[in-house]
Amino acid sequence: MRSTLVAALVWLGGCSNAPIEDGATFGPFTQVKTFFTSVFVAETSEGVVLVDSGFSKGAKPIAAFLDDRGLGLSDVTDVIVTHGHSDHVRGLGAFPNARIWAHEAEVDLVADEAEDGIAVTNTVVDGDVIAVGELSLEVLHVPGHTPGNLCVLSEGVLMTGDTAMSFKDGTVGPAPERYSEDPEQATAELLALRDRLAERGDDLSAVAFAHSQGLTDLGPFWDMRAPEP
Repeated sequence: MRSTLVAALVWLGGCSNAPIEDGATFGPFTQVKTFFTSVFVAETSEGVVLVDSGFSKGAKPIAAFLDDRGLGLSDVTDVIVTHGHSDHVRGLGAFPNARIWAHEAEVDLVADEAEDGIAVTNTVVDGDVIAVGELSLEVLHVPGHTPGNLCVLSEGVLMTGDTAMSFKDGTVGPAPERYSEDPEQATAELLALRDRLAERGDDLSAVAFAHSQGLTDLGPFWDMRAPEP
């Protein structure tokens, strides 16, 4: 199990990521910064959907964001977990009414890292679509960072979790190798995802990252290349 200290050092210690833009909007989703990680929040007619739950055990940044909109933590009906690292799941216990969605290969890691007996309530596999109100959220399995690592695609917005990040030099690529369980697979699967979306003809309007600034100019995403050996 990774400690919260290790998680903090991972993303605060020397990464050249483009800084998170707290409050940025991508389609129906708002990027809410929780320490050094992002949660993506969307309101629907049937409740609030989150992609990840952040690093704050009481989900205080999310609570403040919702309060500004006349909502509370109990209005969150669904949390889709991109992967089970603590900075993405530590806030899960703050949402008493939420279904917790994760890839079937990620169930044990979520249980280990979320603490307080929190468990995945609904498992998904690649290509599943979660419908909440007027939103449809497709989960895309992109293993490598962790075995059950997911991206989430909804309303033209691709939310990558730790599958990818934007860098200060204007490029996009996978998380640094030392932070992924299988870095070679993580890179290969990220490029395969890019090619898959291109072949499908998906009309992307934005790519949003957990640990860096999102993109609406998608050139750097489509132009990704594998790192030189």
